[in-house]
Amino acid sequence: MPTIQLFVDEPTRRRLEESASRHRQDVPSYCLSVLQHQLLEDSLSFNGSGEMPLPRPLDNDLLGQIRRSRQRMLAQSGGAHLSLEVLELVRAERDEELLVSLY
Repeated sequence: MPTIQLFVDEPTRRRLEESASRHRQDVPSYCLSVLQHQLLEDSLSFNGSGEMPLPRPLDNDLLGQIRRSRQRMLAQSGGAHLSLEVLELVRAERDEELLVSLY
């Protein structure tokens, strides 16, 4: 099987080890699962023609919606930033919704 080597700085290596540990995986398995996840996400974002869809332009209405949404989230969290654990839960829910929509 072909291999890929990653050369990372010390802080990145520690973050990889910590994340792998939280997912109860060794670092190579964790890196493979992260890469596979990103490849799946990338393949879902293509529109069949092999080209990435054009992003929606940011008009004033959309920017206003984003700002209001951000203010609502800050108010709900008491002004605290989201923790990594919460972000991982949100990502897991999103991934499951994407996978369910494929079938």
